[in-house]
Amino acid sequence: MASPLTRPETAEVATIPAGGAVPAPVPARVDEAVAPVLPTRASSVGVDLTIPLLRRPTRMRRPAPPEPPEAPSRRPRGTARARALRALVEERRYASVLAGMTHESFPGTLAGRTALRLLLAVPFVVVAILLEVGGVPAAISANTLLDVRAATVDWTGSGAAWLGDTFPPISGVLAAVVPGGAFGLSLVGALCAGVVVHAMIELMVQRGFHASTVTALTLALVANPLFFFLATENLPAFLGIAFFGLAMTDVVRFVTYRNTQSGFRAGILLMLATLTDPNGLLYATAAVLTVPFLTHGRHQVGVRRAHALVLVFPTLSALAALVFVQWSFGGDPLGAFRSALDYDGSRWSIFSSLFTTPFGLLLLAPVASAWLMTAVVRRLAGGVIATLLLASVLIGFVIGTVPMNSAGNTFVLVTLAAIALVPPSTALRRIALANVMALLQLVIAIVAALQRDVVVTWLTAVLRSLGLV
Repeated sequence: MASPLTRPETAEVATIPAGGAVPAPVPARVDEAVAPVLPTRASSVGVDLTIPLLRRPTRMRRPAPPEPPEAPSRRPRGTARARALRALVEERRYASVLAGMTHESFPGTLAGRTALRLLLAVPFVVVAILLEVGGVPAAISANTLLDVRAATVDWTGSGAAWLGDTFPPISGVLAAVVPGGAFGLSLVGALCAGVVVHAMIELMVQRGFHASTVTALTLALVANPLFFFLATENLPAFLGIAFFGLAMTDVVRFVTYRNTQSGFRAGILLMLATLTDPNGLLYATAAVLTVPFLTHGRHQVGVRRAHALVLVFPTLSALAALVFVQWSFGGDPLGAFRSALDYDGSRWSIFSSLFTTPFGLLLLAPVASAWLMTAVVRRLAGGVIATLLLASVLIGFVIGTVPMNSAGNTFVLVTLAAIALVPPSTALRRIALANVMALLQLVIAIVAALQRDVVVTWLTAVLRSLGLV
C-alpha cells in the first residue's frame, strides 16, 4: 500500500460505511488546504539547485535610443520656392535639348564628307585661280605681305629668333612651307573654306535646324564677297576666324549640353586661333567672356570659373611657353608680341566715326542684326558676343593686329557666332523670323563689301579675269 506521502490524494477520500449512508464531508486540514500536493522525495531534494540550471541565461539588451522627431516638411515659399521651380524647369529643358541633339556625322560616311567639302571648296578655288590669272594688287593682299615676311626669316639659324619674326607661328610656318607663294596660300584658304562651310552645315543639321534656316544661314555666310575675299586674300585672319567659329560650336556643346570632350576641343581651337591670327587672342577673350551668358540658370558654385579655366588653359599654356622660349634664347620675353603690334594712337578716331560715317554704320550693322536675332530667338549670348567681337576687331585696328587692308572680319565673326549660338526652333513664326534675319545679314554684307575700296578692287580683278569688265 502506497504511503500517504507518495499518494496524498488518500487524505481527501473518506471510507464509506457498510450501511451505505454517505457520511458528512470531513473538513480538510489547514495545511492540506494550503498545500494539497506535497513534494515527492525526488523533487524535494535540491529544488533550488536544479531549476536555475534548466533556465537559459538571458542577454541584457541596451535600450534603443529614442528616434529623433521628424522635421516638419515645409514647402519652399517665396524666393526659395521660385528657385526650386526654376531649377526643375531648367533640368527638364536640358533633358529635352540633350534628347534632340545628335552627334551623327553629315554625311554619314567619310567619303561623303570629303566629297561635300571638296564640292563646297570649288567656288573658292576657282576665284583663287581667277585672281592669279587676272592679277591682284599686292597692296590689298595680306597673303603677299605674309609671303614676303616669311622670305626674310633666317630658318637656318640655331636660335629661336624666327619665333619673333614669324609670330603668330602657325601662319608664318605655313607661309614658309606652302609652295607657290601668295597663290599657294590662296589655295590653302580656299580648301579650308570648304571645310569651314561643311562644319557649319553639319552643326545645324545635328542640332535639328529647319532646312530653310540651314539654307538661309549658309547663304548669309558664303554668298557675299567678304567671305570670298577673306578666304582667298588673308589666310592668317581667315584661319583664326575659322578656328574661332569652330571653337564656338564646341563652347555651346560644352556649356549648354555639358559635353566635356567639346570643352577640351574648344580650348585647343581657341589656342590655334591665337597662334594663327595676331588678333586671335582677343577673339578667345570674347569667347570666354560669353560663357556666363550660356549657363542658363546653372547656379552651382564655381561652374563658370571652371568653364573659363578649361577654355583658356591651352591658350595661356602656349603663350607662356612662347614667352619662356623667347626669354631663354633671345633675352626678350615679349619680343614676338612686339613684332606683331603696330600701334598708332591716331586710329582711336575710328570709334568716333562709328555713328557718323557710312563705313562705321556698316560695321555696326552686323551687330545690330545680331541683337535683333537675339530678340527673336531669346538667346542673350548672341548679342553680347557680337558686341565683344566688334570691339576686338576695332581694338585690333588700333594696335595693328588687324591690317588696314582687311575687310569682312566683323561680318564673318558675327555670322559664325550666330550659327553656333542660335537655338533650333519648331515654331513657324520663329523659323520665319530667323530666316529673314539671316537674309538681312546677307544684304548688309553685300552693301558693306561695295563700300570697302580693297574689296571693290579685288572684285574688279575677279570680274576682269572673267571678261566682264
